[in-house]
Amino acid sequence: MKTGQYPVLFLAGLLLMLAAGIAVSYFHPYLGNLGDFWGFGVSFWLMLGLPVFLLAVWMTWHSSRFCWLPLLLLFFLCGIFRLQSSMSLSEHDISRWAEQPKQEIRLSGTLLEEPRWQSVLAPDGSMFYKVRYLVQAEKVKSGGQWQAASGKCYVYARTTAKEEKARIGDGLTVGGTVRRPHGYQNPGQIDTELLLRADGITALLTAGKGTVHIEQRDACPLERFVADCRRHYRQSMEDVMPKEDAAAVFAMLFGGYEGIEPELIEDFQTTGIVHILSVSGSHISLVAAVMLWLASMLRLPRAISAVLVLGSIAFYSILAGCVPPVIRSALMGSLSFLALAFGRERESRYILLLTGIFMLMWQPLLLFHISFELSYLATAGLIFLAPVLYRWGRQRGIPSFMAMGLAITAAAQLASLPVLLWYFGQVSLSSLLANLLVVPILELMIVLGLFAGIAAFFLPFPGHLIFAFDSLLLGVAAELAHVLAKIPGGLLYLPAMKWQLCLLYYFLLGFLLFCFCRRDFVRTHLYPYRRQAAAVCLSLFLVYGLSQLLATREMAVHFLDVGQGDAVLVVTPHGRAMMFDTGGTRDGSFDIGSKVDVPYLLHHDVHALDAIFLSHAHEDHAQGCSGILKKIPVERVYMAKEGLDAYARSLQFSDADPVLRKFQTAEEGHVFTLDGVKVEVLFAPPKPSGGGTGNEVSNVYRVSYGRASFLFTGDLVKEQEAKLIAAGKNLHANVLKAGHHGSATSSSEAFLENVAPSYGVFCVGFENSFGHPKPEIVQRYQEHGIRTLRTDRDGAVVFHTDGKTMRVETYADTKILR
Repeated sequence: MKTGQYPVLFLAGLLLMLAAGIAVSYFHPYLGNLGDFWGFGVSFWLMLGLPVFLLAVWMTWHSSRFCWLPLLLLFFLCGIFRLQSSMSLSEHDISRWAEQPKQEIRLSGTLLEEPRWQSVLAPDGSMFYKVRYLVQAEKVKSGGQWQAASGKCYVYARTTAKEEKARIGDGLTVGGTVRRPHGYQNPGQIDTELLLRADGITALLTAGKGTVHIEQRDACPLERFVADCRRHYRQSMEDVMPKEDAAAVFAMLFGGYEGIEPELIEDFQTTGIVHILSVSGSHISLVAAVMLWLASMLRLPRAISAVLVLGSIAFYSILAGCVPPVIRSALMGSLSFLALAFGRERESRYILLLTGIFMLMWQPLLLFHISFELSYLATAGLIFLAPVLYRWGRQRGIPSFMAMGLAITAAAQLASLPVLLWYFGQVSLSSLLANLLVVPILELMIVLGLFAGIAAFFLPFPGHLIFAFDSLLLGVAAELAHVLAKIPGGLLYLPAMKWQLCLLYYFLLGFLLFCFCRRDFVRTHLYPYRRQAAAVCLSLFLVYGLSQLLATREMAVHFLDVGQGDAVLVVTPHGRAMMFDTGGTRDGSFDIGSKVDVPYLLHHDVHALDAIFLSHAHEDHAQGCSGILKKIPVERVYMAKEGLDAYARSLQFSDADPVLRKFQTAEEGHVFTLDGVKVEVLFAPPKPSGGGTGNEVSNVYRVSYGRASFLFTGDLVKEQEAKLIAAGKNLHANVLKAGHHGSATSSSEAFLENVAPSYGVFCVGFENSFGHPKPEIVQRYQEHGIRTLRTDRDGAVVFHTDGKTMRVETYADTKILR
């Protein structure tokens, strides 16, 4: 290859090698930590890259045809170096104080954003507020001494009165306990910890009562001006429209989901237009197009038009908060506009690739950020695929506007398909209609909303009138989206792709694109070998098909990470599924069922459940069932003997809700068989007459497949364990779900001796307030030779068995942030 040939391919190779270095360092921490092993730390990769850099310079100077090879290797090493350096924290980082759990400290720092307030209705009917501050740490008082501190952290506090005096740039002093961010560690789950780390946030602080003190400072005039502008927009909207509408319109203008009706978000997700609620390249393009149209109407010179457009993009980006997705979109939009203005439309491909390289060099963790993944891949689809699909449609007589809409929608979805399936397990087939019918209305709303906010500064009445019209348009758009979301077959559910299949998918997509764009080359060099290629593909397909037919059928048992709660998914050898408990939160503040359980099920291609077996009605075991029942078909729900009303309260259903007809009491001795998997109800105690904690009625289920068996005990207490042993029942199981999350009230010596498991799984929340699992219980398991696993540390724990042998996988094995 001659020097200078195929620049697009060369830049794409550099980007891919940079991403590969980041990914290898992230998923294989032992390779990434080689520098620590040799005692050089992060500088090891810098020293290793230096000779490669010199080799690349030497080969380029001598015009070697292979000079691209050391450059690709150099970018691979850069990926490893950048990730390792970005993961290194200062010795004064605020997260260091999280290494001593529950230690009270006092933090002093500067507010980096306006406080976020949320009103909460307490069970007794009183109202209080939750407030979140983003703080740049400056110093910490621990052990009676102030020490220097650095890094960003979220501070969470509660108060009975809402005070608006805190502003960006003010000082904040607060007392409380520090902990590291920690999300639900399940495949397909958006990694909260990683998202925060990408934004530089390394710790969370829970404030003590009355410990937050604000010191007003005269600082950050630009940030305060932006905050005032956003507050003006929000208040102007709420003056003329319902708060839910104002939240939706505000989100379309500046991004975010706070205060929006869940039904609207779900309809937008189903129709594939939820991206409109986040500032993206489409928003930047819309602003640029409107300003360009205005400049052409005023017949402004090209230079002035360029300044007007670029200035508008910059101002809008500042209003939107200048968060990384906005900066990325603004950068790409500005460069694309300049390419268009100077007649260099084809340069957009170089702009896209160079922007990707720049962004990953600047913040390598963006590679794992869902916003970056979706927006970058969708933009790549629009630049590389959409023109090809548009020409293909026009050649077949499709009208221009339909061909363009089809090309844009299909290109964005094809380019981002693996990411969509990984996180959501679904693809919207109704998105074409939504983009043709709903998106134009939403884009008009964005333009009118931005103009209305400016108008309301000077003439409040016209501005309010336009905002009221925006509210009417939102109603029309919401109704259209709701109708499209209900179209039968409008949503296609597909399982997540494995990484090998992802590579194959993008290879085939790139090959087809190459064939379409370089038809002469294909006709001359590849067409003569079409029969051999077809034979190879057919052989590979047959080999793959035979391997799948001859593969041993296995049962999979998934212990989900649902925080402080139990949730287990059992998938039979032929793909049928059932759950044992579903998790939940005691205060109902987070819907575990719809936001954790359902995404996990879809990620693993589970679209229906034959049964849900609940151990008892406590929220941390049963509440998630509500979200599952609303979104996934469930044949039957089996419950303990507490009465249907207890489950209605836990799941927040009314007593007359028809979904409760699916519930029936599990009776001791019942045996269910599904695809060769046997479920036994070993214990179903009656509800005690004298009340109790509720744990006394926990049902005990055993799942068996061949010689492999799993025992689920809910929150069974020692007294009930003794009754089970006294009844002379065979309790043996290979895997025991530890009773009551590892509390001292369960897992007696005699019970462990009777069960004699090889594995014990503790379903517990990260740094939970109960101290589960108790150290003495963990030690008891170890003394019995039981290998223990924990969802708070290991994430999702999955057992695979063919009925004879068993293997176990943990999600945290692929993470370095732990």
